[in-house]
Amino acid sequence: MIKLKKKILVTCALPYINSVPHLGNLVPILSADVYTRFLRKQSNEAIYICATDEHGTRTELEAAKRKLTPDQYSRQMHNTIKNLFDWFEIQFDYFGRTHCKDNREITQAAFLKLYKKGYIFEQEITQLYCSKCKKYLPDTYVRGVCPKCKFEHAKGDQCDQCGALLNPEELIHPYCSECRSRPAPRSTKHLFLDLPKLSPQIERWVKSKKDWKGISKNLPLAWIKEGLKPRCITRDLKYGVPVPLKGYSNKVFYVWFDAPFGYVAATAEWAKKHKQNWKNWWFKDNVHYVQFMGKDNVPFHTLIWPGTLLGAGDSWHLVDYLKSNEYLNYAGTQFSKSQKTGVFTDDAAKLEFPADAWRFYIILNLPNTSDTLFSWKEFGEVINSQLVGNLGNFVNRTVTFTKKNFGTVPNVKPNATKINAVLRIKKNWEEALTKVQLKKALKFALQIGDYANMYFQHEQPWITIKTNPKKSAETIATCFEIIKILADVLEPFIPATSAKIRKQSELKNIKVLFNKVELSRLKELEAKFSGKVKSKKLDTKPMVKFQDFAKLDLRVGKIIKVENHPNADTLYKMQVSFGTEKRQVLAGLKKWYKPAQLVDKQAIFIVNLEPRNIRGEKSEAMILGTEPAKDVALISPSKKVKEGSKIC
Repeated sequence: MIKLKKKILVTCALPYINSVPHLGNLVPILSADVYTRFLRKQSNEAIYICATDEHGTRTELEAAKRKLTPDQYSRQMHNTIKNLFDWFEIQFDYFGRTHCKDNREITQAAFLKLYKKGYIFEQEITQLYCSKCKKYLPDTYVRGVCPKCKFEHAKGDQCDQCGALLNPEELIHPYCSECRSRPAPRSTKHLFLDLPKLSPQIERWVKSKKDWKGISKNLPLAWIKEGLKPRCITRDLKYGVPVPLKGYSNKVFYVWFDAPFGYVAATAEWAKKHKQNWKNWWFKDNVHYVQFMGKDNVPFHTLIWPGTLLGAGDSWHLVDYLKSNEYLNYAGTQFSKSQKTGVFTDDAAKLEFPADAWRFYIILNLPNTSDTLFSWKEFGEVINSQLVGNLGNFVNRTVTFTKKNFGTVPNVKPNATKINAVLRIKKNWEEALTKVQLKKALKFALQIGDYANMYFQHEQPWITIKTNPKKSAETIATCFEIIKILADVLEPFIPATSAKIRKQSELKNIKVLFNKVELSRLKELEAKFSGKVKSKKLDTKPMVKFQDFAKLDLRVGKIIKVENHPNADTLYKMQVSFGTEKRQVLAGLKKWYKPAQLVDKQAIFIVNLEPRNIRGEKSEAMILGTEPAKDVALISPSKKVKEGSKIC
């Protein structure tokens, strides 16, 4: 058995109460649940802590619409979200709220230490004020053109297109997201976190994470290299954590300053119920802290949050391993309640599919290295081929055959060779989960199912029951031993199904684990959740013959190095591996991608174009992406493949 031999603290990015989570939001929350369930199975002392993120302008506005106080609205949404997570069998040790006494006290205490150590400064700033709405506009309620990538609908705190951290004043052509009128600048005093002063500490901390990969490490280092800017941490709101300084009674902390302390506050509330000291989880070296989140949360959790804790001192235990994921999008578009596109958690709970079907699909399709798309067709295929055809088929045929022919599980020794083969796969499953490789671990579980089906088919117990009953009994005993192992390895992923499998072994009330999904039903669901998108004929270029298209050699390449072109402001100079060789490729991606977002990324390239010399540098291939517009994206394989693989 593999053990981490430490107290393990697991958190995921806090769900905001502006809406119920959609399937994409569920990815890190479910991932953390799977990982924690595994840790508990391995007898580790592990706790999974979360809370609803409740402060901010949106909360005040949504509450006012419903004629509720912000706290009443927050409490309602907290309960709604908690009930949905219960339906998905997310097993938190504690699910709290950021609007609580502990969060207020812990946040204020950390702030005062930062203030005394000189990491907080006051500055009079020009803030955008909407005269129509009669209020200062918080960051997220200002929209405009991103100064970095020119995305037309960037938010005042971060651009969703390129990921750049922003201040509202940096946006080009800003407008109020509520009334769309242009806000006017007004002077007001605010407090700032001095990130430039904290930058050396943050950089040393990020670089110390030798096992961090991809965006979790590359993104913060890229921003540190570019130069961190002071971050305003106060807002002109009423609902939130009050600022404990004279002259700031009319302001609260910026939600991204107090929200991460929600992890700590929820731990404190859990500790009270279990008669523990929460500080043993946040200030001790014998704790291993793992965080799960989507890529949009990475900059806040690798720059602002650790900078806050490092500056406050007191030897806070910072995150040891940060597991970030790319986006799970919906059928080529974004999840949107207003447009009725995509599946939200409350939608899923009303459909005929059990929670385990959703859990299984999401983990099997985790967007680890690139954005992935949810499709109803693929969802149905996963249920029919894996849950019905693989796992369900083996369990059902085994228990049905046993009840009919033996009445009970044969009391004979299982085939040791076969069981040892399965245990070797289980060992790989353990190693994958220990390394937080959830998708890989689930595939090992499915490998056991494949092995079991082949074994049952090869041994043909329906024949040997007549010709060699002892052999048939051994086969069935072996199958039941595999069923025990299968229930064990599936438990973190699909806990309800795991319990059903164990129950089926009693040979009572035998039922199929999952029902097959009909194609006609999938088409109905696809139409229902496709939203208000109108069909429009594509404006295509003139038709070409297949022979002409076939002349192009398209390959998968991995970008291994990205530099600025020395003589062109808009171009990157990239080194790309195609497996057997490396090539230099020039691409005009500066508007849309930072270097850190490209390194280690797989993309599609045309490799048989004649090399071009662009301002003194040679380009030996062409990278493929969408047409330059507000939604520029590179074309990448949906999962990692061998470098140099042909596209056909």
